[in-house]
Amino acid sequence: MWPSRAVTFIDNHDTGSTQAHWPFPPEHVLKGYAYILTHPGLPMVFYDHFYEWGNAVHDAICTLMRIRKQQDLHSRSSIRILEANSALYAAIIDEKVSMKLGPGSWHPQLGEWDLGTSGHEYAVWLRKG
Repeated sequence: MWPSRAVTFIDNHDTGSTQAHWPFPPEHVLKGYAYILTHPGLPMVFYDHFYEWGNAVHDAICTLMRIRKQQDLHSRSSIRILEANSALYAAIIDEKVSMKLGPGSWHPQLGEWDLGTSGHEYAVWLRKG
C-alpha cells in the first residue's frame, strides 16, 4: 500500500448522485472536502458537488482547492495530528496549514496563523509569513 498514491473522495457516481446507494451525509460534505483537500492523497472532487449543489458549495470547494495549490499541499505532505476525539480533529499539514473539524472548540496558536477559510464545523488556517 502506498498512502501517497491513494485517491481520496467524498462521493462518486457509485455512492452518491442518482444511484444514492451510500451517499456521504450532505450536512458533512464541506467538512469532508476540508479534510481531503488539506491532507495527503490525490483528492477527487465529485462533479455533482462542484456543479450541481449551488454556488456556496462550489465556492467553498474552490477556496479549499486554492489553499491546497497555494500552500503546495500534495500526496506526500506531512501531518501532525494535535487532537482527535469524538468532538474534534485538529492537525497541522506540512507545518504550513492548520485545520480543525468538528463542533469542538480549537484554534492554532494566536499570532502565528491567519484564517484561510471556515464553514460548518471546519476551519483552515495558513501560517503567517
